[in-house]
Amino acid sequence: MNFEGEVRTEWLREPGDDRTMRLLAEFVFVDSTGHRWTAVPGDKVDGASIPRMLWSVEGSPFIGDYRRASVLHDVACQRRDRPSKDVHRMFYEAMRADGVDESTALKFYTAVRLFGPSWTIGADGRVRAFSAGAAPLPHLRFEDVEQALDVVLQEPG
Repeated sequence: MNFEGEVRTEWLREPGDDRTMRLLAEFVFVDSTGHRWTAVPGDKVDGASIPRMLWSVEGSPFIGDYRRASVLHDVACQRRDRPSKDVHRMFYEAMRADGVDESTALKFYTAVRLFGPSWTIGADGRVRAFSAGAAPLPHLRFEDVEQALDVVLQEPG
């Protein structure tokens, strides 16, 4: 797993927060399967999607060793040419490759899997999007979810 190139951007002027940047050079991450996740000049990113209320705890969208991973994650989420599960796994692998500790990478991965965009790609190539508000699976029990979250959040059971 490795990065190729560097993130080079320019800020875009727009109403509101002015967080959006345009990439000026190609930037690539090669994942554990050998897949090349490529961001090209002209792609737009707006930093990690960390809720503002957590910035003092987790860092703001442009601070932290996850910055380069967030660039590729933003682009892949816009393109939706791979299933969201693959995109979110790439985000995890890119964070680890950039030196993010296991605990933090797992926390961010869990957050994007639970609350980030979710989609699949059908055999016909069509994207089917889901939302975090979708109804839970009928066989899923509260106790199972609670136990899984206790493990992920490292809270006593």
